[in-house]
Amino acid sequence: MYCLLEYEDAPESVKEIYDDIFEYLGNEGLVDYFKVLGNYNAVVLEVTWNALKNILVKGELPRSLKELVFVAVSNEKNCSYCTDIHTAMCKLLNVNEGDIQKVLEKATNLNPKRVKLSIAFSKKMAINPASIVEADHHTLLDSGLTKSQIFELMALVSLVNYSNTLAQGMMIDVDQKVMSLLNNA
Repeated sequence: MYCLLEYEDAPESVKEIYDDIFEYLGNEGLVDYFKVLGNYNAVVLEVTWNALKNILVKGELPRSLKELVFVAVSNEKNCSYCTDIHTAMCKLLNVNEGDIQKVLEKATNLNPKRVKLSIAFSKKMAINPASIVEADHHTLLDSGLTKSQIFELMALVSLVNYSNTLAQGMMIDVDQKVMSLLNNA
């Protein structure tokens, strides 16, 4: 339904955002999600990319954990596009294949415990944020997360929900290059 805006056809303002995506994510990072946003609304592209860059790519928590959270929440919310994209990113980051499969299968026997608790908290917050209680925060603190990292995790969950909503609303299929990564990794 929506067309992609390839780099070579983009106006300079969009190319600048695409270039920033390349800088932080490499050639694999300019996925169709960004190309659709670039084609129809450069402001939404810029805001979305800046949020992803500053919450998902940068920050205190390990990127591999944040990608696993992205996969877990997207899978829980039935966003196949985001699930596949971030599963591929996990593979590019050399996340253990067994851990990725456990997250996709919604297993609860993840290790280390901090990863297991972070994912459980994130899924709970994504589905029903009003169900989060003080004890949930204390569990994360007891596992070694700092309050700052918990805020980063909460921001990430909000970003995953936002990204899932956009991806599902755009009705886009998983990029061919991402499918290749998923099938060949």
